[in-house]
Amino acid sequence: MKQDFLDHYRNVEVEALSRLKDFERFRDASHDDLFEELAFCVFAANSSAEMGLLAVELLRPVLHHGSLDDYKRSVHKKVRFYNKRSEYLFFNREKLKELGIDLKHVVSDEDIHVKRLFIKNNLKGFGLKESSHFLRNIGVKGLCIVDKHVLSVMKELGVLEVDEFPFKDSDYFRIESKIKEFADEHNLDVDVLDLAMWSFRTGKIIK
Repeated sequence: MKQDFLDHYRNVEVEALSRLKDFERFRDASHDDLFEELAFCVFAANSSAEMGLLAVELLRPVLHHGSLDDYKRSVHKKVRFYNKRSEYLFFNREKLKELGIDLKHVVSDEDIHVKRLFIKNNLKGFGLKESSHFLRNIGVKGLCIVDKHVLSVMKELGVLEVDEFPFKDSDYFRIESKIKEFADEHNLDVDVLDLAMWSFRTGKIIK
């Protein structure tokens, strides 16, 4: 199993590095562009990247100025949990306004862990996994997205125990640390590793 996965890593490494390079374009993005990516993550969580992309496409005309009802109408019965996720996203838009926060300032903070905790603690629909996903998608490196695909691969590789799951923040940090140790042990880029694990399960690299 381990050799199969390491071979897969090498096979997708160039594509993964190219994808990570694409994410870096957000370093100079506007607040609105970053919020669009935030919307993707809200709708992709526990669903799929395709669902997140569809939601963004449907919401784009009303994303920055529409009402909550506009949000709900735009995605009505077209994505999973359309009402609840619309509520999360609308709350997040208004919360950022209330705090006077431009997402560019969050992104520009040098401490990646401060960035992640700010998102987790202030925005709805964002635990550590979703916060890490958002930050990875806007070019931040060095965080692990501990989702079901990553957990599955890490368990098969013997890095994690069969019943491990990040129910608490401390569990997430412990699993993230184990993943990084595995990357160091095998001389792997931890950001490429994330995409390689995801594609090992799904057969594709999206975001």
